[in-house]
Amino acid sequence: MTTSTRPVAVPDARTVHRPAVPWVTVLPLAVVLAYADGFWVTSMRGAVGAVGRGQGPFTTWWHQSTVLVPLYVCAVIGALGLALRWSRRGGRRTGLLATAGLVVVAATLVAVAEMAAGAAYDYQLQSGDLQMMSTMRGDCRVDCLERLRQDTIWLQVRATGLGAGLLLLTNVGVVAWSAMLFGGRLDAARRLSRGARGPSPSVLRLPYAVSRLRRLRTGPAGAVGELRGLLAATLVGGAAIHVAVVPEHLQEWPVAGVFFIVLAVLQAGAAMALRQRRGGAVLLLVTAISTGPAVIWAWSRVWGLPIGPEPGVPEPVGLPDCAAAALELSAVVLAVVLLRRATALASRPRMSDHAGRLAVTAVLAVTVIGLAATQEGWFDLLQAPSAAGSAMSSR
Repeated sequence: MTTSTRPVAVPDARTVHRPAVPWVTVLPLAVVLAYADGFWVTSMRGAVGAVGRGQGPFTTWWHQSTVLVPLYVCAVIGALGLALRWSRRGGRRTGLLATAGLVVVAATLVAVAEMAAGAAYDYQLQSGDLQMMSTMRGDCRVDCLERLRQDTIWLQVRATGLGAGLLLLTNVGVVAWSAMLFGGRLDAARRLSRGARGPSPSVLRLPYAVSRLRRLRTGPAGAVGELRGLLAATLVGGAAIHVAVVPEHLQEWPVAGVFFIVLAVLQAGAAMALRQRRGGAVLLLVTAISTGPAVIWAWSRVWGLPIGPEPGVPEPVGLPDCAAAALELSAVVLAVVLLRRATALASRPRMSDHAGRLAVTAVLAVTVIGLAATQEGWFDLLQAPSAAGSAMSSR
């Protein structure tokens, strides 16, 4: 009887890997889903939407589909991350049908939300048109106008329901077609090369390997480093939106333009400081420069600012200011969490690769939507001429 003298491999930092996002699957799938769903969203808008929004359907289709690609990336990553989580709980790999079903559901929810928001905006425009037409003609009373509005609402509801069915069928076909192109599978995690797989599963069960894996996952930065990086991303996104609206505000009210310039510089500087310093002073600065503009934005939308070209007049809500406000509120939450729980977070393991990439992509998606909405003709949903920005006169 002979025994093997081959040494047992011990995992190190180069052989231990977290399940990584399969970008080769995520990106093509998200792009195809975005443009396929965008076709039906644009088609429904042309069929039952407001007249002014039905012009240039091809341009509208590729503009808005391109803008929403990061949002579909979030949907696909979230679905694959959930499939991976289920496989860990169940102790076996999630099947193709379950993974594909999660991707279909996630993408359909994004598309239906886009269609419903567009339908609500179409109804707002159509209701104004009905009011204007009834005033000009003078033969439609209050009850007549109310009946026309109700008919318009039900038209938009039925169109959204029909569109949801078409979106679901389309997404099933897109995911099935993509799975065939990927060799009959949808990997929830990236497949490692033969040389990067490290030791066999039996070796990874050793207590030493488990303890080494835990140390690698926590690391010196751990969850704190990831949250600080995410916080910096929210600040950069908000600064980018503020820079995009500076020219418009310099024309409307120079004080507002200067305010946006200063705010963008502060946000960009705080993002750089977060990557270099770990003191609480930087987090307090982030909280201040994020809370102040958010409060000003809310005040200007509800009561109107006491100063400016139109004092006391509430400003309309637009996509750019909503995106900037969402990034600022996220920054406040992250800064408060880091200030109050830094010690506890330092000992916690890092987020999974799927969760980390999902959070960063979500910030990117909000930033892209906000930037696109500042440019005329790219994203007209909830976009008003004076509703770009996120503070003072246009916030």
